[in-house]
Amino acid sequence: MIQESVTLGTKEDLGSIIDLFEACKKDLLSKGIFQWDDQYPNREYLEWVVNEGEMFVYRVDGQVMGAMVLNEWQLPEWQEVKWSEPEGKVLILHSFCVQPSAQGTGYGGKMLEFVEAYAKEKGYAGIRLDAFSGNPGALKFYENRGYIKKGEIFIATKPLGHETYYCYEKLI
Repeated sequence: MIQESVTLGTKEDLGSIIDLFEACKKDLLSKGIFQWDDQYPNREYLEWVVNEGEMFVYRVDGQVMGAMVLNEWQLPEWQEVKWSEPEGKVLILHSFCVQPSAQGTGYGGKMLEFVEAYAKEKGYAGIRLDAFSGNPGALKFYENRGYIKKGEIFIATKPLGHETYYCYEKLI
């Protein structure tokens, strides 16, 4: 029987986490999607979120097959978005990825189910995230799961023509 779980990423997981993000960056670049680069998510960022207890990993039979960061930090660009005004704090989802060879297997959906259950358990009023406007698979993934597009932001540090991100929200 296959064993699946979501747990906090540990320092021992760091090599697997870095390998996962490198595989995802390579896969995105091969599709002409320039949302991740050498600046983000980089090794220092991944080490930092693991140390902060914000990196969660999705394991299948002990192997890291997905990862995501959960915290309350929002990009400054998000201030321009017309978010809902929920009663209470919101959980922010960053750096969501699934091993490219396992995409389409349902792992991402299970990871998002975990995020929503975690948000409820911790008393969050909603979940927010952004997704690159040029990544149709990611946009469809979130929209099919009830995330509502609340606005667009422009991230000037991204490559020319790849600066527009859509902001999504789901109230709990």
